[in-house]
Amino acid sequence: MIEILRITYYLYEFKKNRRGTAPIYCKLTTDGTGRQQFSTGLYVVPGLWDKEAQCVRGTSEDAVLINRRLQDITIELKGIERRLYEADGNVSLGEIYALYKQKTVENHTLCGIFRERLDKMSQLIGKEYSPATWQKFREVFAHVERYIQTTYGLQDIPIRNVDYRFIKQFEEALMERGLKAITINKIMQRVRQMVNYAFRCNYIQQDPFVEYKPLKERKRLVFLTQEELHKLEDFHFVQMRLETVKNIYLFSVYTGLAYHEAQALQPKHIAKGFDGRNWIALIRQKTDREISIPLLPQAEQLIVWFREHCQVGNYVQPRISNQKINSYLREIADIVGIDKKLTHHTARKTFATTILLYNDVPIEVVSKLLGHSDISVTQRSYAQVLNKNISNHIGRLENQLLHKNADLQQNNH
Repeated sequence: MIEILRITYYLYEFKKNRRGTAPIYCKLTTDGTGRQQFSTGLYVVPGLWDKEAQCVRGTSEDAVLINRRLQDITIELKGIERRLYEADGNVSLGEIYALYKQKTVENHTLCGIFRERLDKMSQLIGKEYSPATWQKFREVFAHVERYIQTTYGLQDIPIRNVDYRFIKQFEEALMERGLKAITINKIMQRVRQMVNYAFRCNYIQQDPFVEYKPLKERKRLVFLTQEELHKLEDFHFVQMRLETVKNIYLFSVYTGLAYHEAQALQPKHIAKGFDGRNWIALIRQKTDREISIPLLPQAEQLIVWFREHCQVGNYVQPRISNQKINSYLREIADIVGIDKKLTHHTARKTFATTILLYNDVPIEVVSKLLGHSDISVTQRSYAQVLNKNISNHIGRLENQLLHKNADLQQNNH
């Protein structure tokens, strides 16, 4: 076979967007039949583009992804050229481009892609995905289906119709329904994963999320202060359901375990460590990272309480749904007199703040105990607490310096 198709990639710097990135274009040429160019849908900072090598410099995740995508486009175009040549020996630029464009806009639909991915995720539950993750994507799919039906009067739309306008109007529809910014951002994040899948599969030529910016979230860190924690610990409920949920909550206050981790915890996950104390060792579902947490005396006592007062079976604590726990926690807060919206997740926040950071445990240790994938996640989440700690340390430093100056002045006299 004689190859006549030449493929080159170049940066269209005149179309640089507000984020400072420019689109990468593909130019097709042949021996005497003109040329054809189109956007690859990929964007890069001009300074990272290697004009000679026609690729992105570096080994960052974005660089690897973009370069891999360019290779995929080249392979696809060359494959079309080969198929045309093998069919009848006639190869034209127009046919190559037409077949390439046709393949990228075949009958792929947004809901169809959701269903395809959800089916695959269900097959990988326990291997790559957790049941909770699969359920969250199902809920997002329900939002998408409802929007398409109410806005367009259709059951589905072609994936090629998912553009920036569609995305913004979907976001606005979620806002009109009264959803909070943090919830909307989570929904959009999961929709984006589906659209990115379509993009990487060549179903669409451009990423419609390129110019999209998530909504600004007003995050408020909710946790129990030392006084509120003592108040909760000292209150003993007559009703066993409330006493049990209180202790389930306190167990996560002293271990930092999220709901699913605490509910899945079994005696086999607890073993003697190098220091002679008991340690929890398990894989965190959210990050798939191994975490090791030393058991504080309070947590040890709660394990004994669960064993003596509840039916725990093969688990450390009784199995209760997160929805029911959060419902009971609202009742508990009212009775005890804690004016905060308590959820199981605030126990994890209390562990990080009141138990660790307020007792001068270094942020690096806090990050490791929480099982965060990166310390920057911990720093962002607990910035206001860190600022308070810095203020406390500076206050102590000022006192020490004052005492030193006073001592120096006294010695001079």
